[in-house]
Amino acid sequence: MDSDRQAGRPRGGLHDEPGRWVTSARFLLRSLNLRGPAFLLALLAVTVGATVTATVTNLKAGLNRKMSRELRAYGPNLLVLPAAGSSPPSVGRPEAARQAPTLQETDVERVPALLGAGAKMAPVLIASGVAGDQAATLVGVDFELLRRIYPGWSVTALPPGRLEDFAAGGLVIGTSLAERAGLKPGDRAEISVRSSVVLRVTGVVSTGEAEDEQAFLSLHTLQELAGLQGRVSYAAVSIEGGPKTVESAAAGLAAALPGVTARPLRAITLAEGAILKRLDRMMLLLTFVILVLSGLCLVTTLMSMVSERESEIGLARAIGAGDGEIFKMFLGEVGLLGLLGALAGIALGAGLARLIGSRLFGAPIGASLSVVPVVMGASILICLMAVLIPLRRALSIQPAAALRGE
Repeated sequence: MDSDRQAGRPRGGLHDEPGRWVTSARFLLRSLNLRGPAFLLALLAVTVGATVTATVTNLKAGLNRKMSRELRAYGPNLLVLPAAGSSPPSVGRPEAARQAPTLQETDVERVPALLGAGAKMAPVLIASGVAGDQAATLVGVDFELLRRIYPGWSVTALPPGRLEDFAAGGLVIGTSLAERAGLKPGDRAEISVRSSVVLRVTGVVSTGEAEDEQAFLSLHTLQELAGLQGRVSYAAVSIEGGPKTVESAAAGLAAALPGVTARPLRAITLAEGAILKRLDRMMLLLTFVILVLSGLCLVTTLMSMVSERESEIGLARAIGAGDGEIFKMFLGEVGLLGLLGALAGIALGAGLARLIGSRLFGAPIGASLSVVPVVMGASILICLMAVLIPLRRALSIQPAAALRGE
């Protein structure tokens, strides 16, 4: 006789491995057939948790990029300066412009290529001079490039709102300086440094900052007037990313361009990093709370299912089902819950992320493939944790007591 006969066990049946899996599958299908409403309630709990996880993960990936772009409206987060400059000139600080060292314009032109796509840069030359009959800080720049770095500036241009004439001899003047000098779009103003030129006022800019007292003309024109051909005072740079990204970019520029130093504007970069960190913490806290609530709902539902199935589990034990079959039955149920809930959550989360992105930023946030493993893992993990207490209760059921209805 073979080992099965010697041990007093029949061939096949529950004690064979294929038989165990078949029995477990039958238990699972019967449970789903008899307790559809309870299973759907448990599925709803998992789906809610998966949806929130998918939404938050999509938003975390998309909002960081979009929030960084929104914060760029406050101006540059990096200045490229002469290495010897102790007080870097900047728009809004005319006192720092006097006698300030300058950079080779050809060196500054290499900055965008070194920083890569997405970086915005505007070379700037600052000089003290006269606009109209008023002493003023003159700023030589490509004004359209500067507006990309300061998109929040309000500019009143000549009808029909064009600034195309700026590079060919136009002048954009700060609103406070325009009021003092009695200038408006369309007027002509004499601009003097070492030499003078008459320019047409093509626009008036209002910033609410020191730029309202400045006059902006083309970089080439100011270089000619100041006798600083091929020189710039600094370059204003705006790049996407938090403080670490800006610090890394500054170090790379300093290493690649001898005689140049790159100085992060820490107030802006730190503010951006703080906002993004708080946003991440808020999202993670929201996700944790929802997952805990979903888990509690799932535990309650599974416990009620176990209570309803005591006689079924007792009968299964009476005909030979061991802890393994009971474990596989519950594992199959929660595994199916986790899989279906994750798939539904991924789809719903992608839609919610697009809706929130459209409402907050006017542009939808697309779904990310990185969401799939995160949501799958979170859903299955919460199901496995939620089934521990009901499983312990199910494994403690005794056949005789369950069949007597005790």
